[in-house]
Amino acid sequence: MASSESSNSRPAWASRRVLMAGAAAVVLAAGGGGTAAALSAHHSVAGQRAGTSTARLAAASCTGPAGAAYVAVAGYQAFDAVDTANCKLIQQYNVGDPAVPGTGTSDTNYSSTDEGVAISGDTLYFADTGNDTVAVINAADLQVSNYANPAETLIPVGQDPESLAVTPDGSQVWVADTGPQTGLPSLGGISVISTATDKVTSTLKLPGTDPRAIAFSPSGATAYVTTGDGLYVISTATLKVVTVIGGLGDPEGAAVSPDGKTVYVTNTARGLVDVISAASNHVTRTIQVGQLPWQLVISANGKTVYVADGDSNAVSVIAAATDTVTNTISDAGDPVSLALTPDGSQLWVGGLTSGIVTVFSTANDSLVGSFNVGYGGEPNAGDGEEPTGIALTSTPTPGS
Repeated sequence: MASSESSNSRPAWASRRVLMAGAAAVVLAAGGGGTAAALSAHHSVAGQRAGTSTARLAAASCTGPAGAAYVAVAGYQAFDAVDTANCKLIQQYNVGDPAVPGTGTSDTNYSSTDEGVAISGDTLYFADTGNDTVAVINAADLQVSNYANPAETLIPVGQDPESLAVTPDGSQVWVADTGPQTGLPSLGGISVISTATDKVTSTLKLPGTDPRAIAFSPSGATAYVTTGDGLYVISTATLKVVTVIGGLGDPEGAAVSPDGKTVYVTNTARGLVDVISAASNHVTRTIQVGQLPWQLVISANGKTVYVADGDSNAVSVIAAATDTVTNTISDAGDPVSLALTPDGSQLWVGGLTSGIVTVFSTANDSLVGSFNVGYGGEPNAGDGEEPTGIALTSTPTPGS
C-alpha cells in the first residue's frame, strides 16, 4: 500500500486478494499424494458440486463472433474453453499440474491456481500462483477428450505469480511475481520469459512492494506495473525502473491507450481511475467510478474504457475523449475480470463470487447473454471457481 493512503482502505483490497488466492492456500496446506488423488477425482467428474441457497443460474447462452474465450478459473485449478459464438463450454482443462516427484508413478499434483491468463497467437500463458510457475499451452492442440491436457510446459518463475502480459512483438512474457503478502522485505519482482525458449531470461527484483498488473506501451519500449507503492514505469530494453508514480491508492489494473499517450490505472482505495500522461508520468485527471475498481480494458480505437467495479456490482463505461463516465452497467457477482472480443463488438465480464461470465454488446451496453463457468451450466456450476482472467481470440477452440 502506498504510504500516502490511509489504513482504512486496506480491508476491502485485502479481502479481495485473499478470496482470489484462497484456493491455493487450501490446496498447498493439504499437500500430499492423497490430495492429488482427491482433486484428480474432483476434476474428472463433471457437475458434482454442493448446492447453495445463493447460487443462481445464468442464461447459459449468447450469440457473438466466431472465436474462443479462455477463462482462468483459479478456484478450480483449471480453465474453461468457450465458443464465443454461443457461449457453449467446450471443455474445462486442468492447468499447471505437475507430476508428483519421487513417487515413481504418474500421479499428478493438482495444486495450481491460475490467477491470470494471456494469449499470443495460439499460445496460452497462465500465471500459476499455487505452483510458482507459468503454464504454456498450445490452444490448437487442446483435445476435448483429454481434460488433463498433457502438452503443457511449466516454467518456474518467482513466488506467487499473479498476472502476466505478452509484449506487443510477442517475443516476451512479463510475469508479476507478487510474493507472499506477509513479511519484509517482500519477494516481489518481475520474471521475463522468452517465448522462443520458454525460459526466464531476466528478473527484476522489486523489494518492499508487490507487483500486480502489467501493461505495455504500443511500441513495447515501456512497461507499466501496478504495485502497492504506485505505478512503476520500466524500460523494457534495460529492465531499469524509470520512475514510480505514487499516490494512486492501491492501484490494481493498468491499460495503455492505443496511441501510447495515456495510461489508465484503477485506484482501488478511492474508487477512481487515475489518468496518467505517458509523456510526463504525472496524473492529469481522475475519474470517479464504482467501489473497488479492479481490471480495466480499452477499446481498440481508444475511445472507450471499461472498468470492473467489483464492490459496486457494476461496470463503468468511460468516454476517453472527455474522461467522463457515460454509463454504468449493472453486473451482480463481484465483477473483476474484463476482455473485449477481437472485433470489439462484445465485452466479457467475469464475476468473482458468482462464477458467472456476462457478455455485453459494446454498441449499446446491452446484455447479450451469460453463463456459469464450470460444467453443465447448472446453478452451482461455478461455485468457488473464481473467473479471474479472460483471454479472447477469433480462432475457435478445438471442438467448437
